[in-house]
Amino acid sequence: MHLTSPAFEEGGRIPWSASAPNENRLPALEIHDVPRGARSLALILEDLDSPLGEVTHWLVWNLPPDRSRVDALNLREGSRVGMDSFGKVGYLGPVPPEGVHHYRFRLLALDAELDLESGATRSQFDQAAEGRVLDEAELSGSIERPPREGDG
Repeated sequence: MHLTSPAFEEGGRIPWSASAPNENRLPALEIHDVPRGARSLALILEDLDSPLGEVTHWLVWNLPPDRSRVDALNLREGSRVGMDSFGKVGYLGPVPPEGVHHYRFRLLALDAELDLESGATRSQFDQAAEGRVLDEAELSGSIERPPREGDG
């Protein structure tokens, strides 16, 4: 299974438009080669450099396994969106406090739809998905907060 984006390459720069301080727009994500036994997909966006530890910026599950493209605004009925590490439900783009931060989109192919309502926490999701992951793909990139006026 593979996860790609026409907006940035693996290890490349995530567009600033994806950041919360800018347009807060999920970059297009494309899904390839989902295993045949998958009954649903899940996507997670994580900040790998946060001083707070593991920070989840977006969590969605029960996506259809035949999905080839993901858009945060047009999720299929039945898809569920979880709570991010900041207590909000929905997409919260990267918010690097300063400098460069690295982010990872994780795609999970699951053997079932998860019996979790929207608004579930990351730990609730992790517990529900335990033992159900058939395959996993990652797409990583970095984003840098532009210098603030007066910096430098």
